[in-house]
Amino acid sequence: MEQAIEIQKAFERRFAGKGEVVSVGIGLNGAKDDLAINVCVSRPNEAENLPKTFDGLDVVVDVVGAIRAY
Repeated sequence: MEQAIEIQKAFERRFAGKGEVVSVGIGLNGAKDDLAINVCVSRPNEAENLPKTFDGLDVVVDVVGAIRAY
């Protein structure tokens, strides 16, 4: 898990703050048999700019739309 956290931090440094990345976390891959980087983006086209894998972990992208505080 510690290695996954370091990979998540590296992913955040490289991709967060660019475009519409809303959040980055650690979760499960599509097969639910290994860890993955889970990324939430506000628009579908932002997913096209992200890699499918990063430092050995799958990148799972969810389009969540704009997030606003109320």
